[in-house]
Amino acid sequence: MANVTGEAARDVSNYMTAIWNNFANGSKSLEYYADAMAKLGAETAASTSEIANGLEKFAAIAETVGLSYETAMASVATVIDKTRQSADVVGTAFKTIFARVQGLSMDGITDDGVSLNKYSQALKKVGVDVLTASGELRDMDEILNDLGAKWEGLGRESQVAVAQVVGGARQYNQLLSLMDNWSEVQSNILKAEGSTGEISKQAEIWADSYEAAANRVEEAKARAAENFLNSEDVVNLTNAFADLIEWTDKFIDSFGGVAPLALSIVGLFSHKLIPIIKTGFTAFGNNFKTF
Repeated sequence: MANVTGEAARDVSNYMTAIWNNFANGSKSLEYYADAMAKLGAETAASTSEIANGLEKFAAIAETVGLSYETAMASVATVIDKTRQSADVVGTAFKTIFARVQGLSMDGITDDGVSLNKYSQALKKVGVDVLTASGELRDMDEILNDLGAKWEGLGRESQVAVAQVVGGARQYNQLLSLMDNWSEVQSNILKAEGSTGEISKQAEIWADSYEAAANRVEEAKARAAENFLNSEDVVNLTNAFADLIEWTDKFIDSFGGVAPLALSIVGLFSHKLIPIIKTGFTAFGNNFKTF
């Protein structure tokens, strides 16, 4: 998953854990959740990492409101695809919207019954019930499907009014985008449900890519360098070099430092060097006169 998304394994582990903790019901493997995100990440303008980061914002309320993984993920992918808003903005907006859609209020202090609040009343006015006939909350998947089915039949004024009431001033654009593209959300749900093996497929594509090849070269270089530096020959050579430096230091000290040593060397070879230097200057003078 990290290879496919280009993210660090630690980051992938964090958001996959959040998804697993809040959406898993025991009927799907963890790989299924990765497959579905990779599928929509490849077929929409929302990347796999954007989808995952958007889901993280409202995954904690998914079970409470009856929101399936497929609907949640397809909603995030579709709205990011259409609006190109950030995953943080879309995910945070959905957290508010999904909580409001099932909004209820107490009838009174002594009465344990409930009634619709202004958000669910707005949905009721366009024919979408948030409660069953027996007074139980319906799952968010069912409510969204009902609203999506009725959406095109509403006038634009009614659509905007519902979105503004339920979504509020900050989130109504995301609700409008979700409902305006509900048919695409449903299409993306089907893609997610049929995505088995997608992560393996994309991992194979990545393995054949330049990026993977470059990574393998870097890994090979690192291994070679480690093996080289840890080899016995290199260790022995390094120790020998250290011994040579230590011996040289002692040798210089025996002469009282660098300056006395240099004078001793010059004095040793001066009877040979002076004639050579004299001849060189004489030749130079003659050549300069000729020039």
